[in-house]
Amino acid sequence: MPTANAKMSFSSWDEDPAWGDAAPLPRLARALVAFGYEGDLAATSTCRYTLSYGPDGRGTALGFEAVEGSLEGRAGGFVLRHEASFTATGVDVSFTIVPGSGTGDLADISGSGTVTAEHGSQESAWSLSYELP
Repeated sequence: MPTANAKMSFSSWDEDPAWGDAAPLPRLARALVAFGYEGDLAATSTCRYTLSYGPDGRGTALGFEAVEGSLEGRAGGFVLRHEASFTATGVDVSFTIVPGSGTGDLADISGSGTVTAEHGSQESAWSLSYELP
């Protein structure tokens, strides 16, 4: 199974209620996030998260990300399902490609990957192990 590596960067993060607001913990929040990718994946994406913050600010998130661009020269798109856990210092995310979500040259793609991001960092290393027919 080939592995694609890329640099993932945040271009926007819009969370409601925003972190640091007077909203009490524990709480639920939602976020709309835009990402960009450079490397084996050259793409842009939009992700929608639902976040659950615990009383200490640690928590979990679930999300779906619509990716559009090219993967190792093959143009198309796919949807990633995210499962994340976060602390005061960073976020660990595992993701899988939603079956049947591939388009263009990426139709019938499958796979999974990970990303670890430090809070305050605009860029993170991203990795996807995938299969294409």
